[in-house]
Amino acid sequence: MYSPNAKEIAAGLSRQLANFKLSDTAIKTLADRLTIEGLAVGWFNPCIYGICVDYHTDKMPRLDALTAKHRVAKWEVFPYGIIDWDRWHVSVAFAVDDLADKSITAGFRR
Repeated sequence: MYSPNAKEIAAGLSRQLANFKLSDTAIKTLADRLTIEGLAVGWFNPCIYGICVDYHTDKMPRLDALTAKHRVAKWEVFPYGIIDWDRWHVSVAFAVDDLADKSITAGFRR
């Protein structure tokens, strides 16, 4: 499973958040926070928490990698498969101060 690096995530964030006029430094810092070892980014979007990201992994997710620097507001883990939990969907909401006053109403994607 391919995991994008922080530079690729920053490019995607720059396109996705263009309307919010975030600085390049804010985008780079946010991309570093969203890059979590062992989790492949599937989707991200602004949400009521800041940025919501859907990750996927083929291994049991290690959420101990989420530290205070990540500023996680909420997270959920969902196992795919009934008999063998061979794939995991991890949704994480990150607090982003630069988006706090933007009146974003979307939550986790469902």
